[in-house]
Amino acid sequence: MFKWLNLALAGVLLALIFVWRQWPDNNLHLIACDVGQGDGILLIYKDKQLLVDAGPNDSIVACLGRHMPFWDKTLEAVVITHPQTDHMTGLVAVLDSYRVKQLFMADLVNDIADFWALKQAVIDSKVPVSELLAGDRLSFAPVEMTVLWPRQKGGGQTVKDPNVFSNVMLGSFGQSRFLLTGDIDAAIEKQLLSEGLSTVDVLKVAHHGSKYSTSEDFLKAVRPKVALISAGAKNRFGHPTLEVLERLGAVGARVFRTDELGDVELISNGVSWWQN
Repeated sequence: MFKWLNLALAGVLLALIFVWRQWPDNNLHLIACDVGQGDGILLIYKDKQLLVDAGPNDSIVACLGRHMPFWDKTLEAVVITHPQTDHMTGLVAVLDSYRVKQLFMADLVNDIADFWALKQAVIDSKVPVSELLAGDRLSFAPVEMTVLWPRQKGGGQTVKDPNVFSNVMLGSFGQSRFLLTGDIDAAIEKQLLSEGLSTVDVLKVAHHGSKYSTSEDFLKAVRPKVALISAGAKNRFGHPTLEVLERLGAVGARVFRTDELGDVELISNGVSWWQN
């Protein structure tokens, strides 16, 4: 009898330790999910989660499972920065596995099969959909997200290059600042700089490290301490490019890459950042 009692107590203890390890803390967790050649950024503060992009496949669901408490099946919001396969397709699997309270996505049409499949999944899930424009704010206090780009609505148009509408968001948590750039290019970076964009602690490098983004002038202005690059291992585009890595090195940014490390989790207490 005592043997079974001891085994039962050990089981309860292990269960409590498992729950304790997943219990939310008072820090902000910024996770670059390893979704291959694509983007999927998960922000967690206490029991609230914001997902920015969902990658090219259902691997985003595995990442959510690794970092969200097993009992939490709700995302407060999802932002799809722009409707391209490597940023949007995994949302179909997310909608199958999680309740999404609010979806933010540009009113654009990308006439490919992945787009129409996602549109049908969104309709079936009945999730509310809105469009984000420069000046809009998302808040799950004390985390604040300010939209910097785009400046104009999609208007339901069909676009060949959705990157020009890619959402850019500046986040703040206490004294910590982070910038999520989607797939913008150097021309959009220049427009953002004209509005006085300044230093950040963490930069999600645009377009997976493409040489056409993350320009020298942009980096001199934002001067990130940490750069996150989401790219697939040995991808056919050669991302991240040597040019971008050299530019990041020139400003002293510490680089973390999903193609080398898998999921990258950064944690902030509102003053400093560290890697989990």
